Amino acid sequence: MRIKEFEELCGFRPKFGYFEFEYLFNKTHTLSVRLENTKLLKLIKRLAGLAYPDEKYAHVRDRRWFHFFLPLRRGKAIVVPLAIVNYGDMFALIPNNFTSIEVYPGSSKIEKYYYEVVKEALRFSKVLKKHTGIVKKCLPFDIRTGRVLGKYVLGGVLSKKEKARILNRYKANLKRMKFLHAISLEDYLNTAAICYKSAFGKETEALAPIEMYKRWADGRDCGMLKIKNKTSERAFTYWLKHKSLCGGHPFEIVFSWFEHGIHLYPPYKEQPWFLLCVTNYAYVKKYIKMTEALIKNNVPFKARDFENVLNYLAGETYFRVNEYAKHFVFYSPELKNIRKYIEWDPIKTPKWK
Repeated sequence: MRIKEFEELCGFRPKFGYFEFEYLFNKTHTLSVRLENTKLLKLIKRLAGLAYPDEKYAHVRDRRWFHFFLPLRRGKAIVVPLAIVNYGDMFALIPNNFTSIEVYPGSSKIEKYYYEVVKEALRFSKVLKKHTGIVKKCLPFDIRTGRVLGKYVLGGVLSKKEKARILNRYKANLKRMKFLHAISLEDYLNTAAICYKSAFGKETEALAPIEMYKRWADGRDCGMLKIKNKTSERAFTYWLKHKSLCGGHPFEIVFSWFEHGIHLYPPYKEQPWFLLCVTNYAYVKKYIKMTEALIKNNVPFKARDFENVLNYLAGETYFRVNEYAKHFVFYSPELKNIRKYIEWDPIKTPKWK
């Protein structure tokens, strides 16, 4: 909405510019800022008091409001969603995708713009009560939330035919696989080597299985590589029962700084097969290569979340838009070609008293 049009409708211009607000609420680069100021606390309570909570948990004194808005200037008039959370004597003000502020009773001096932001939200709430449609006109595509199928975001997705082929091979392997019981460290490393060779190809040439593990695994192996008799099933079983739970990641065969990478868990009595898992979806293509290699080599294994991974690679998984999630994307001018495929969340406003 043009600023002049906004001013004519609301009777005032937005007080803050978007980039000024972005600086004020992102300058600490933390998830939240703690403030102890009763005056600010009362202002936030006053804003929250205009509406009924969207969620309420009496047994823990927890109340939440999700649909307030703050007007800003960014070439034109826009609005940013504001949430409020009350827990005990704390009120948190949470601008969408910005640093939140947690406010407690106290007399600490704070910068005056915190008061002004809440006052601006109070002033806009009077307009919002009368003109609900203003939000749709002022909520930009890079702030509004929604969801979009991965096929519109990812490149080179699996065809339905290829997805079906991979899935059918995996299911067939489940039906015919023989159960394992005890294995040795050498058996484990040789199975991991099958995975490494399929995922990293030429990089594995001239490397022994233990060298592959040292190159790509997490490294915190809980002493696994120190097992003296690497061909002994008893030695590996003893280590599994008594030493493997040291807080390390001995079975993360592909390390990831973000979340976890790829895990290959060994078989044991209650689960007599290998278990292959992927956490960071940046590794899903390597993960699928590993599953196909294990099937080719008749290794008894199960792949956790296998169908979810295939759905992702086929572009059938939803990505959240402008909101952090397992899979997400932030809208930008470069992505305007996907806008027609985005399923926007319904625009909601407070439940006014």
